[in-house]
Amino acid sequence: MKTYYGRASLLMCSLLLAAPSLADPLTAAPPPSASITAEAARAMASAAERAAQAEGFAIVISIVDNHGNLKHFHRMDGTSSGSIQVAKLKAATSARFPLASRTLAERSAALPANPYASLPGFTLLGGGLPIMDANGQHIGGIGISGATPELDVQFAQAALDGDA
Repeated sequence: MKTYYGRASLLMCSLLLAAPSLADPLTAAPPPSASITAEAARAMASAAERAAQAEGFAIVISIVDNHGNLKHFHRMDGTSSGSIQVAKLKAATSARFPLASRTLAERSAALPANPYASLPGFTLLGGGLPIMDANGQHIGGIGISGATPELDVQFAQAALDGDA
């Protein structure tokens, strides 16, 4: 009996040594999980603010990670309080669906009963854009509110482009 357990233990040890990630799971590299950095979010918000100021608008900027968690928020002086929630909803929409909120609105309108219009926590107004990294991986969403939906899209795009 001892010989059998000894062979089994020897076999198990040799398997664990052959596969180091099984031998020590704490040293195994975790899978990559891209997310927007705080620095990138601040830079985007600054670019959006500059674009809005150039057009004479005050806006609210909400930037979330790809799970919809708030990463950066900025409300310029002179914006309505309603724009706070709208900007958050636009960002969340584009974080949960890697689409522009306006694109989701167009898709929804083309379907019977406009199904996305009734989803809680989403909005179908223009001004929400997905944030993609250099490899095309979806890492977040930005939502702008305070101007017209068309201008909100323009300011969100300026944020993504880093325009002044």
